[in-house]
Amino acid sequence: MMRVTGLLVLCTLFQGTAALQVKEVKEDAVTEWTNAAGKVAKEPGSKPIFYAVIMGQKYVKRHQVSLWLMSLRKLGRWEGEALIITDKPKCLEKTLEETKLLGAKLHSSDNVDIWAPAKGFKGNLHVVKRPHTTNINKMKLEKARGWINVKNSQIPYPVSLIVYTDEDIVMGRDVHHFVKEAEALVPAQHTLALFRDTGKSAGELHTGVVVMYPGVASETCMVAWGKKLTGIDINIQMDRVNPPKTPALTNEGELEMEFEADAEEGKQGTVTDLEEDTLLDDEVRSMGPDQQALGKTKQCMAEEGSHAGINILPKQYFWFPTPGGMKKNRTAEFIHFTNTGRWKLFSGDDIKNYLADIGIPRELDPMGHSASEECAISYENLAEGSESK
Repeated sequence: MMRVTGLLVLCTLFQGTAALQVKEVKEDAVTEWTNAAGKVAKEPGSKPIFYAVIMGQKYVKRHQVSLWLMSLRKLGRWEGEALIITDKPKCLEKTLEETKLLGAKLHSSDNVDIWAPAKGFKGNLHVVKRPHTTNINKMKLEKARGWINVKNSQIPYPVSLIVYTDEDIVMGRDVHHFVKEAEALVPAQHTLALFRDTGKSAGELHTGVVVMYPGVASETCMVAWGKKLTGIDINIQMDRVNPPKTPALTNEGELEMEFEADAEEGKQGTVTDLEEDTLLDDEVRSMGPDQQALGKTKQCMAEEGSHAGINILPKQYFWFPTPGGMKKNRTAEFIHFTNTGRWKLFSGDDIKNYLADIGIPRELDPMGHSASEECAISYENLAEGSESK
């Protein structure tokens, strides 16, 4: 097969009346960073980071966050900095302490806590603190706040790109080849890079993994995406007296109850119904607001003479687990179990056995949660507080 020497052809996706102009990522990553003039474009000393948003009382206390960090370090072999955004830093601390994934606390302030790696690992963990919210779309807004949160994280070097993943994604292989391939396209001035959904939502931009590129075009895209999703301008402090109306998905409690009711009524099907590369109905519904908002955000799409828009990432790096694949210990760089779908369909033993077989320590219970006092506090009656820059 001939080596691909340039960026692949633009393709167009249609959602409603909006056209999505995207470029396919190269099959082979280039080996050096160059701009149009042939000069090295990488900022000296810059490195990528991995980024997750763990917010809401139900999610922060789950050991699923420990699985995220363990898989990143052990299976993903990532030794660089990792960044978690949360509205429950004390609970998150207890959750990660219980699974022995925190080293010494290196720094603590109103904005960020920084932790040394646990014994046997490399790479610090930066925990950026955000105001509490129960609104799912405001939690999702922290994706769009990626570069703002990085600026508040005290990462000790320039960040070349952000690799965002949802908390229910397991890094199943060494992530360095993926990162190298994503980094190679920085000089092309893309805004974001994502995978495409397949099956029932084929063609949609899957927002469970988002590569965020540096530069004005990317930051402009993310501001517009956040505003399309929530009505909030991430560059402006939120007005507490007249807050903007937030689109559907009211709060985490209501969403959880809705998905659990669907599961009990059998609307999601059974584990034996799962097909390769196919999303369940509730998985499509849960990710819909992100995807639809991004699909309607023109600032993220390619603009001739300005920037290259969104990249589509090669599908071999991404997998929705199925019973057959799990029995064969199939892996990918990003394995998306999805809290709103298949995570509840697989038995706890099936998930634990699969994770142990691919290298996650068996003592880490992905279905467990922290029972600490810090995680037992009820936040239902607390004001959400103002959004800070």
